[in-house]
Amino acid sequence: MEKQYEEGVSVGELCRMIGKHIWKVLLASAACAVVLTLLFAFVVNPLSREYSMEFYLSYPGSDTLKYPDGSSFSYRELIAYEALSSARNSDESLSSVDIDKMVKEDDIGVTAEFVTVNERYVQTGDYTITVQGKYFSSRETAQLFIRKLAETAVDSVIGKASGVAYTIDTEVFSQATFSEKLTLLAEQRESILSAYDEWIAEYRSGYQAGGKTLSQYRAEAAVACGESELATLQNELEMRGYVPLDEMDGRIAELKLEQVLNEEKIAALRETLDSMTTGIGSDSAIAEMIAELVVRNVQIESEIAALTEENISAFEGKVQKLYNAMQSAAETLRSVSVALCEQETNVHFITNRAAVSGEISLAVIAVGGFLLGFLVAGIVVCRMGLKRPADAASPEDGEKQADPDGEHDGE
Repeated sequence: MEKQYEEGVSVGELCRMIGKHIWKVLLASAACAVVLTLLFAFVVNPLSREYSMEFYLSYPGSDTLKYPDGSSFSYRELIAYEALSSARNSDESLSSVDIDKMVKEDDIGVTAEFVTVNERYVQTGDYTITVQGKYFSSRETAQLFIRKLAETAVDSVIGKASGVAYTIDTEVFSQATFSEKLTLLAEQRESILSAYDEWIAEYRSGYQAGGKTLSQYRAEAAVACGESELATLQNELEMRGYVPLDEMDGRIAELKLEQVLNEEKIAALRETLDSMTTGIGSDSAIAEMIAELVVRNVQIESEIAALTEENISAFEGKVQKLYNAMQSAAETLRSVSVALCEQETNVHFITNRAAVSGEISLAVIAVGGFLLGFLVAGIVVCRMGLKRPADAASPEDGEKQADPDGEHDGE
């Protein structure tokens, strides 16, 4: 009679197999969870993690997207290589940040917020800087780097304000003629007072910067850049025809030659006038020409008399004095502009901590690792249980001496 065996394992048997080795299974599951958690915490997440911070940048003229010196502002300059270098060098804890690789691999970016105004996109001044986490050892280091970038933008604004030159170049002024000098001074005066007017229009006359109000600074500049004094110098120059001392002799020679030529013209015109018998209109025109030449020669006499070393030196001294006063007023304006920019240039971060994205929760990894470890360990335990040696032979198998027909040999 042949025995037939039915192969297969029930769920209950699997559970009993696992139950016999439950501590080994749990230990293996916990080990798997720990390994996966550490792997994601120190390898996977740092490579995929991103840090971002949103902030609002405002400074005088930011609504026009212009720097204080008039140059154009671009929010992409916030992450320019120079800005990254300045941020890294500003703190020793950031010295290991590889900004070259960061730039090369585009691992840092900046976005600007826009609103629609009159069917035009306008920047609001809100910017978000995002950087890959693999360059930083912690969130604190990353957010410090982003904050330093924002501070670099503030320094850039103040630096451009301090670089604005309201003064006249000394060499240019020294080489200019008296007429050109007065023109330069008039333009400088207009530039200084217009700058104060713009500040006052934006911040009000009572706004204080550097210890005084804007209206006080403007009043002082108006006195230093005296309009009446400038007009007086202009009238004196027109009447006297001053030239620099090194050109005085040449100018006197030119005037004398012009005077001689005018005398010759006058004589010729008088002869023409005497020879004319009719033509009242022509007579009047010639007489007028003669009168103009006579007046001009009188002016030449006055100019020659005025062209002395003493008079020229005195006039030059007055021009130089006004120049010095305006230069001082221009420097004061630059200082006021810098002080105003320092007060009005600000960075406001929306949150104090950097936002983290792109990483997987370690809690999820731990749970998943535990379940994976439990499954793998359970499979291993079950396979080992199924491979156990065949069960020992049953007692019935030992009755091999029995006669097939049930008969014994002792009959």
